[in-house]
Amino acid sequence: MPSSKKVAKEILRLSKNTPYQEIVELGSGFGSLAIFLAINLPNKKIIAYELSFFPWLISKILQTIFRVKNLTIYKKNFLKQNLKNKLLICYLFPKGMQKLEDKLFDETINTQIISSTFAFKHIKFREKLKINDIYKTPIYLYKT
Repeated sequence: MPSSKKVAKEILRLSKNTPYQEIVELGSGFGSLAIFLAINLPNKKIIAYELSFFPWLISKILQTIFRVKNLTIYKKNFLKQNLKNKLLICYLFPKGMQKLEDKLFDETINTQIISSTFAFKHIKFREKLKINDIYKTPIYLYKT
């Protein structure tokens, strides 16, 4: 499910102020948010992880069409990657959020996290925003 335009714009606004040089989208789907961020944050390195073949392929094609140079899209499990010292952006289903939360508890990761729609079960968010879109989408901000 792609992020709404209002959610994408808010995530962009929040991402502009990050001290991290790398912004990582966890579970990037067809790549629309990762491409949007890369186009609008040309001085940042955007990394996207997607496990499913078809969405990954579409995102690679779109990256080529839009000629986005500061975006790297991997067909890999982000849970097996180094997520330290990066801004993490996610719009994961509840089980995916639980797996990410488990990884955060198992490793010491200095990071900020922007999560659209779903919150962690045991990690307290620093701030919760409500987007004025059709779904009143919540965005949760974390600092670990």
